[in-house]
Amino acid sequence: MREILFRGKFGNEWKYGFLSIEPQGLVIKEQYKNNTSNVWHIYADTVGQYTGLTDKNGTKIFEGDILDFSDRSDGDGYGVVVYDTNETEFGIVYDSLFEGLGRHYHSKNIEVIGNIYDNPELVGDENND
Repeated sequence: MREILFRGKFGNEWKYGFLSIEPQGLVIKEQYKNNTSNVWHIYADTVGQYTGLTDKNGTKIFEGDILDFSDRSDGDGYGVVVYDTNETEFGIVYDSLFEGLGRHYHSKNIEVIGNIYDNPELVGDENND
């Protein structure tokens, strides 16, 4: 079964768990094995879903992650992970191209090098919050 996991920022920290909508906004709930949990009110614009894939180092890949990939040439930009509702799949967008993450890239050929929230300069957008 595929792991369903979300992440979002609480202050300057990433929180991982289940996503829930509450009257006060979006929350990430981390459930522990002893039936306790932590709940964080997160910034809605930082929410990203886990793709179900890991990179060559075993790092989980989320929407909004910035990827380096094996067939990227010096002139190509890094890829950003997005969900395409038309194709109903996660993919990499780079240089105005979209390629399906699972269809075109094997996890041993990609590496998470940052994300669009903490490292916008990697994709040439230093004004991104």
